[in-house]
Amino acid sequence: MILVSMIVPALILCLVVLYAELIRRFFLIKSKIPFWGLRGMLGRTAGKRRRLAAMGALILAVSFWAQIAVDFWAPGMLMVFNYEEAARGQNPNVTRFNESDILSDDILEKVIQRGQLNLSVEQLSKCLSISTSLDAEKLDVTQESDLKISTEYRVRCAEWVSVYGTEPKTVLNLLADVYWGNFVLNYAENDSVLDLSFDGLEEMEYLDVKDYLEMQANKLRNYLPGYSSESSSFRAEGNEETFASLSQKISNFIDIELERYEAFILENGLARSRNTYQSRMQYVNYRLDTSQRKDMAAHDVRIEAINMYNAYMTRFVLIPTYDVDKEFYMSKTKVGVDYFADEAKEYLESAAELVEEMEHNTYASRQVGRSYVFSSIYDQADQRIEELKAELINLAVQSRELCGAYVKEKRDGYIQVGFTESPALSRAISALLITGLFVAAWSGKAILEPFYREYKGGGAVGWKGWREWKGRKKWREKYKNKSRKENGA
Repeated sequence: MILVSMIVPALILCLVVLYAELIRRFFLIKSKIPFWGLRGMLGRTAGKRRRLAAMGALILAVSFWAQIAVDFWAPGMLMVFNYEEAARGQNPNVTRFNESDILSDDILEKVIQRGQLNLSVEQLSKCLSISTSLDAEKLDVTQESDLKISTEYRVRCAEWVSVYGTEPKTVLNLLADVYWGNFVLNYAENDSVLDLSFDGLEEMEYLDVKDYLEMQANKLRNYLPGYSSESSSFRAEGNEETFASLSQKISNFIDIELERYEAFILENGLARSRNTYQSRMQYVNYRLDTSQRKDMAAHDVRIEAINMYNAYMTRFVLIPTYDVDKEFYMSKTKVGVDYFADEAKEYLESAAELVEEMEHNTYASRQVGRSYVFSSIYDQADQRIEELKAELINLAVQSRELCGAYVKEKRDGYIQVGFTESPALSRAISALLITGLFVAAWSGKAILEPFYREYKGGGAVGWKGWREWKGRKKWREKYKNKSRKENGA
């Protein structure tokens, strides 16, 4: 097949040689050519028209067949990235998309390994090329409206890759498979957040266990709403759970089950090490108290700044403004006192939360200090921890199954790959152009041949031979006209 792919280049090379020879002959004998009799000279090709037509038909058929065969044997591959982030030049995980990754050395090395190809990465790289429909456009990078991002990429494999014992279509299929696997592995959604860890849970304080399990459950709860907004009604096969219903189960686990566990621990004042826990709560409250006093100081500074404003400056300011519909209205804008008030409110709320947390720690420390319970209560707490752990693992498994089913369905449409061939019409036009150039070259050679023979001293003279031929042609026409008149009489 590689020989077939060389037919069209060989024909073009023949055209170059043929026209070069034609131009050389023309410049050698141009002084002997009667340009005013060019129309008559063209008549010399009349006897060769059948041969020219036959040769032209042969060139047309061969060039057209060769191009169609090469397109079928070595088609181009179109890769369409069909996901929302692709239009912004991003991968599904919102990292930057780089088209050079498609033909990167790592990908090509995996292609060679998977297909057991007998060539190096450098050799394969020379056989492959990538382009987009935007490559031919002249874009002005200074104009934001001219900045375009392509989501379609055409990859071609040169026909001479068959020298290494493989076919272009095989290489492209391997490339599509390898790149798809690499793309999903590195740039698709990262669901590792669904992998929960419970290392060291047995050694944690009972109240710390509650905080740790809440953190793990929040990982699940925060991950699901993203998919729920995309497809709120999606359900895995054989499962009636949706993202919203599963997220609600996780919320119930946090708000109900963990709160009940915390209430049980506080009621009984359970701690693995009473003195250590109380010392830690004392240190934590010391740091929280420092932060609370900082927040209150920041709050007081902003209240003082507000009081320094003149009353006339703090009423309101109206600014003439146009809305999105180009309608005029008076907009009330903020002044410095408004920003001070917002910041003061934020600092006050933060200080209040810190006070609440310190009170909780103080209560927990007091409960632990006065607790004297039987070992059976500790056994109940350990059993409850195992139950909560098992319930959270079950929620994680359900989340992974649901997300896995949805992501699998979603990933199937990330990259659409298809093989493309040039339209038969364009190949026919190309074949006709090659044929026309050959016919024109042969006709020119036939016209210049007698003059070139005269120049080389090979017999028949150019201008004289042409005049004799023209005289014979006039005699034949005169004889034909005379015969018609006699037959008519």
